[in-house]
Amino acid sequence: VLAMALLTLSLPLTSSQEYVPSEEWSAEGGHSVLMEQYTATWCDVCASVDVWMPDFTSANGNRVARVAVHDTFDDPLGTPITAHRAQYHSTALAAPSFWFDGSLLFGGAPDKASLHRALLSAEGQRVDDTRMVLVVRALTASQISISVELSDIATPDSTQVSLFALRASASIGPEQATNGITEHHDVAFAYAETSIGGDAKWSYPDASWDDATGAGQSVEPGGVVVLTRTLELPEGVATEELRIVAVHESSSAEGSEPSTMGAVAVSLGDQGDSDGVGLLVPLSLILVLSTLAITARSRR
Repeated sequence: VLAMALLTLSLPLTSSQEYVPSEEWSAEGGHSVLMEQYTATWCDVCASVDVWMPDFTSANGNRVARVAVHDTFDDPLGTPITAHRAQYHSTALAAPSFWFDGSLLFGGAPDKASLHRALLSAEGQRVDDTRMVLVVRALTASQISISVELSDIATPDSTQVSLFALRASASIGPEQATNGITEHHDVAFAYAETSIGGDAKWSYPDASWDDATGAGQSVEPGGVVVLTRTLELPEGVATEELRIVAVHESSSAEGSEPSTMGAVAVSLGDQGDSDGVGLLVPLSLILVLSTLAITARSRR
């Protein structure tokens, strides 16, 4: 019996311990607050804030979806996304700047208490959250599809879904890190806007997203709207290091603050580990105990 128990517990766990990449990642919600941060690798004040950003977002979980857009001057992480999103805000950019659901947080470099208050304020001002389901699928090693399902839409007219593709962690060389920070988080590298009617609008990099005719849109029973876009990943960027943020917001004119009606995010590295190890060991113990019980009865 002891030999059988040892044999059972020594069953190879290799297959269940191996990392198996997920082909699909999903998140459901819409209640998250979009926190856009304008920052720069040359900004010393930004460095004092950026270092504790991962702790802030982790502590608040799904309450906040952070997007970091970097300056395009002398910053290797800057993209045209920064200028495009800046046109929606009525104030001039000053690093660092934070917008919660489009509302600017004033006061230079904030502390954690200020950000927590701004988050609470944004949550209190949100009315009629759009219910959102975000599904990301790996089509190939370098291409993903992003589908957003929207329901309970209070104001469908003149609204859009904005998709941010982020690098959960992006590293730069010490020679590029003017402010001394070499690792940055939630860095936007791709972005696309799609009207609620399914028409593709502004995107970057434009060649990496499907064209206007490829922006899928369908209306399901009950008024549920599903929008789908595909994104070709740049060389050297793997799916497991990505974070996708989907936002339902008003199609704001230049200089008017966007109105966020829903936001949801999913990290593509969260669901890759197999749960097989956690199940195999308890099942093995149950099998051993059952064997011992049967053997004990047979000896009576």
